[in-house]
Amino acid sequence: LLLPNPDVMRRLLGVDADDETCRRAHYAGMREVDRLGVADWPAVDRVIARAAGFPDDRLDDAVPLLDQLYVGGHEPWVPIAGAAEAMLALEAAGYGLAIVSNAEGTMEAQLADGRVCSVDGGSVAKVAVVVDSHVVGIEKPDPRIFSLALDALGASPDRCIYVGDTVVFDVNGARAAGIAPIHIDPYGLCPDDDHPHAVSLAALADELCGGGGRESNPPDGDRPSHPL
Repeated sequence: LLLPNPDVMRRLLGVDADDETCRRAHYAGMREVDRLGVADWPAVDRVIARAAGFPDDRLDDAVPLLDQLYVGGHEPWVPIAGAAEAMLALEAAGYGLAIVSNAEGTMEAQLADGRVCSVDGGSVAKVAVVVDSHVVGIEKPDPRIFSLALDALGASPDRCIYVGDTVVFDVNGARAAGIAPIHIDPYGLCPDDDHPHAVSLAALADELCGGGGRESNPPDGDRPSHPL
């Protein structure tokens, strides 16, 4: 739903990368988390910096710089193109929505301020809850954090899917909670074939709402809830 702000990434690293390069650098970092199988953030930061065009001989210098972007919630992230519209489409199609995020205590405000979704709804998609790991004291992949969203939705795990952009936190965490995962992988970086992938939430929403050949308005009770 949100990505690091390319303008901030360029400013912090002092690189001349376009927006697409900055986005790809973020996903390259998420792939490094999955390759390592652990959250070695300095190693991940070096991959992000290299992908963004930071000099190879100074990659260690990029770690504290990227901490300002990824840690502490001081630099707001920006909505992914099409994310807000996808959330509205899912809501209109009857899907229950909830957010589960490893974040820094500002996720609910960032999503509302970015006009992506909110617990109040209105002109943006309404979600049952925004579960922020900093607020609740539990992080993905701990299945307990997913249970908080399931409780808010009043849904059983077998009626849900979870959408995220890592295997370590999202795919593995959802599976541990009994929820089917979908891995957002816009650049085809994940080599694993043991879980489904989607290029974006917008593409996934189109499929779920009828674009993939499924009925667009099945009978009541036939749609699962979707904590995202």
